[in-house]
Amino acid sequence: MFSHILIAHDLSREADLALQRAVDLARQYDARLTLLHVLEDHLPNALQENLREGAQRLFQQRLEQLGAPPTQVLLRKGRPALQILEEVEESRADLLVIGNHHHNAPELFIGTTLERVARHIDIPLLLAVGEKPAPYRKGLTALDFSLCACDALRSACSLLSAEGHLQAVNVMEVTGRLLAKAGSAGEYLKTQRELLEQLLKDELGNMKAAPRISLEVTHGTLPRALDEAIAATQPQFVTLGSHGRSMISQALLGSLALHYLQRPPCDVLVVK
Repeated sequence: MFSHILIAHDLSREADLALQRAVDLARQYDARLTLLHVLEDHLPNALQENLREGAQRLFQQRLEQLGAPPTQVLLRKGRPALQILEEVEESRADLLVIGNHHHNAPELFIGTTLERVARHIDIPLLLAVGEKPAPYRKGLTALDFSLCACDALRSACSLLSAEGHLQAVNVMEVTGRLLAKAGSAGEYLKTQRELLEQLLKDELGNMKAAPRISLEVTHGTLPRALDEAIAATQPQFVTLGSHGRSMISQALLGSLALHYLQRPPCDVLVVK
């Protein structure tokens, strides 16, 4: 599904884990791979040149160690978030892979490069945090009737082979009054399941080699109910549709996406 993967690398250990995932996905899709590193622009020119040469050597060595396909390495100067977003637009990449930021201090997430990019990017963003990246065999996607959730569903399926398993979870925030009427609540959930089963057929009917898909329709509140599903399923990745495509809503990252980018339980794919 993806034809051009962009990996943003800041020379951290977390970025190197993300690079391993990006290399694996590039091989899986036979996709172009571009590695972007942004140098700080306030340093003296001589030091910048030394850093540029050192980074170039390091990236080439690491790509060879990982057995990466031919990869374009780009070194830019400026503000990381801005440079990443500009490269996404100019290169027409269709997937951005990035490593975790402040993984031990989620309260520092706001203002990070990841948070700034996630608010404004208009292509799927994969936050890769797995310690030992392995081919995806098990995933979970949050499912509702929105366009972005359907896009997220298809993206999740594309990450898995026909032998993989995708758990689709729909959380119904049923009111207490309705839950008090067990029959009514049960009928409500039954109707929701029937509609979502038809949605899955419509969305994935023409997909070749689709993974095995299980549907769970539950009641509760977000993100608690989804947290419980993730804990029970233990997926390698979670896929979320981030609502809103207007210029105003694009700048407001959905609260669910923000929650999981801030505290990722596994790899997180956000699709707008």
